[in-house]
Amino acid sequence: LKTIMEQQDAKLIKQRQRKKKMKYGGIAFAITVIVTAIVILVNVVVGLLVERYPNAKIDLTSSNLYEVSDETIDYIKNLTEPVEIAVSSEESTLEKDSYLKMVTELLKKYQGYSSEIEVTYFDTTKDPDILSKYQSKYSGTISSDNVIVCSGDRVKVFPLSDFFDMDQDKLQYYYYGQVSLSECITAFKGEQSLTNAIMNVTDANPQRVGFIGTSNGNTIYSPTQGNQYAAKVLSTLLDDNGYDVTQLDMVTDTISPDDYDLLVLPAPVNDLTVDAIDKLETFLHNDGNLGKRLLYIADFTQGNTPNLDAFLKDWNIVVDNSYVIDDNSSTQQAVTLLVAGNQRMYAPIVNQTSSDYSSGLSNTSLPIIAPVSRPILTRDANNGRVVTDLLDTADSAYCVPLNLDSNSERAEAAWDAQNGVTTTEATEETTEETTTTTTFDAANAERSSYSVMAFSQNQAAQDNGQIESDVMVIGSMGYFDYYVAQDTSYNNADYFISALNTICGKSDNIVITAKDMNITSMNTTASQMKLLTTVVLVVFPAITIVIGIVIWARRKSR
Repeated sequence: LKTIMEQQDAKLIKQRQRKKKMKYGGIAFAITVIVTAIVILVNVVVGLLVERYPNAKIDLTSSNLYEVSDETIDYIKNLTEPVEIAVSSEESTLEKDSYLKMVTELLKKYQGYSSEIEVTYFDTTKDPDILSKYQSKYSGTISSDNVIVCSGDRVKVFPLSDFFDMDQDKLQYYYYGQVSLSECITAFKGEQSLTNAIMNVTDANPQRVGFIGTSNGNTIYSPTQGNQYAAKVLSTLLDDNGYDVTQLDMVTDTISPDDYDLLVLPAPVNDLTVDAIDKLETFLHNDGNLGKRLLYIADFTQGNTPNLDAFLKDWNIVVDNSYVIDDNSSTQQAVTLLVAGNQRMYAPIVNQTSSDYSSGLSNTSLPIIAPVSRPILTRDANNGRVVTDLLDTADSAYCVPLNLDSNSERAEAAWDAQNGVTTTEATEETTEETTTTTTFDAANAERSSYSVMAFSQNQAAQDNGQIESDVMVIGSMGYFDYYVAQDTSYNNADYFISALNTICGKSDNIVITAKDMNITSMNTTASQMKLLTTVVLVVFPAITIVIGIVIWARRKSR
């Protein structure tokens, strides 16, 4: 009887233990199911929220490639007119490319910030109706891989490649199939291109620019590689920042104040004719209504320009026949320049004379340099025209005279002087007289601060208000050198746009810096991606299984 009772007690204990295990096991299973369901639900909800509100995504890249600046957000949030952004490529195609996917993500951000923005993707061959809708409003040709930004009847079209800065040297190898396009990309300027395109089509009074690049069919500036790229950089910079740029010929085109607000004259290597000077004066006078601007860039490659010099003199500006150098280690910057034939040289670091013209800068601490810049002198005359300096060198700067006959000799003399080689012939022209010297001694040269960017205002009263026309002068095409203007470690491009916007009275003064692609922290190689996949899909599940077996074995042994 005792044995039977012991057996029953043991059986009862086992039943209780089994029920206890089932109870805890059931609870553990229920908790696992609930937690898994919550994780899945949260993932689905977050996915839907991100799809509905793309700006909720967190940017973990070191240079904030996917972030949009506060200035842009404020601007697009306050849009009052519908803006259509159409990409002539299928979204799925762009999503497959790691770089072009940045474009689709940026477009989602913009659409998330404003209900006025509508984004469409289309194929030019499959969707001819969409293509014809925009083509009817645009005078040029819309092709595949273009971005069309449209508001009302105003349209701006640019290629997808404009979302990126390219290394021009590598780009040449890309055309020969020696490198991939991704290897040419140096920076992402999607926000800059997109925001300024939106500003361009929504601006009620856009700034219309006549870029005088030729004279009677010939390039107006010195046809060196450095100046060609500098002119292209300047034109692109204006176009990227909300200016409507039209290429003009000084001789064959009509330059009417009814058609343009700003003229750009990039370092004419030969003097302008009297008729050309009359065109500039008529434009700026605007039948007495003023309200026009001229941007003139000087350069050491220019020849003698007495007509142009006389025109500038009427605006109380003299561009001296020399170029500025600063051999003080604390106020110079070593830089590789395309205008110097890809050579490394030293350029003066210049200072802003007033904060009134730098309100659009996102980082005021970055240096501005003035490579091979001719100094801008002010003529003292009581004619109502007031000159304002914008950028000045340090007091340790001095001027190297230029008077050689050919551009190549001028260039050689400039580089020789930069490296301490004495020139054998030089002349220095001042406002009133010309003095000839036979040697140049840098050690005994006069040290002073020189202006390298300035503008002259011609103001007049009209209808209880004030009107004005302006002439803005920059001392060197090197200011827009390819290696300088597109380098985000310098403020050359951003300061120029900020100052020009202020002078032109552009109220929407947004300057956006391109984002360096070389410091992106989230890039992964194929081997890194394989390792990450192995860890997530193999290692983590294996660890979970081992832990589960250990827990099961321990419970079974109890």
